[in-house]
Amino acid sequence: MKHKTSRYIFELLSFIEEQDRFIFEKRNVADALCMSCGCISEVYQSLLEQGCIEEVDGYTVITNTGLAVLEPYRVKRAVILAAGFGSRMMPATAERPKPMVMVNGRHIIETLLDALVAADIKDITIVRGYHKEKFDELLVKYPFLHFIDNDDYDKTNNISSAILAHDYFHGGAYLCESDLYITNPAVIRKYQYTSNILGSYSLQTDDWSFKMDDDGHIKDYQKGNTFCWNYYGISYWTAEDCEKLNHDWQETFKVDTDVFWEQVPLQLKKEDYAVEIRPCRKQDIIEIDNYDELAMLDPSYR
Repeated sequence: MKHKTSRYIFELLSFIEEQDRFIFEKRNVADALCMSCGCISEVYQSLLEQGCIEEVDGYTVITNTGLAVLEPYRVKRAVILAAGFGSRMMPATAERPKPMVMVNGRHIIETLLDALVAADIKDITIVRGYHKEKFDELLVKYPFLHFIDNDDYDKTNNISSAILAHDYFHGGAYLCESDLYITNPAVIRKYQYTSNILGSYSLQTDDWSFKMDDDGHIKDYQKGNTFCWNYYGISYWTAEDCEKLNHDWQETFKVDTDVFWEQVPLQLKKEDYAVEIRPCRKQDIIEIDNYDELAMLDPSYR
């Protein structure tokens, strides 16, 4: 278990790495990281003394030493589950899978792929099923993609796709749904400290959601809730949790093929996982649930 101070160092150092021509202003950084000004000052001074950052012409920049400190937390791979049909998007999905539907000039899945590439992640595996050949169109722009075919996508739930990706889901990785229209690429971070799932706060929802326990971890994953966090299908899992999930998915699948992959760590085996909520804004990710919502987002479908 890492000491708490290490988490503070990680958060400030990774924040500085993400900035462009960064002028350190204690209050603004404290607000961005949800930390006290006193803590920010203490950690900032420590990073200066350790040579992890330096001040050049009024700007704060990360050094090679700082990058070396962050390197163990750099995310290098992602698995995208994209085998489903997308029946509520008919007729747009009559001849192509939902992630490959065009929205404002881009395939839906491109918004995720571009965000991953912007975070220097190119070890990307897509598990495909329905009209799987359509995903080959992506190779023109993303020749590094790796595909896995799930030919049982219409007989089992998405846990079968997660199981098929076990050779690529390891060492710390993103696990993402493929039908999210991402408007803020920053939701994909280059560095991650612990297992987490994106969520936006909601007073009430009819969708999948969770709450936070006293230690800051996810509890009460269910459909419909109040004073909760809406679940978004973008998550990160540490190397240790990747190995546990690969095992637990296999064991669960032997008993029940009709569960969602996330039910394993959040419901069925929740005592074995400590998953944080990584906050995002509702406008950062648009979930297109049906054809009417597609037409609202892209007038060409009206």
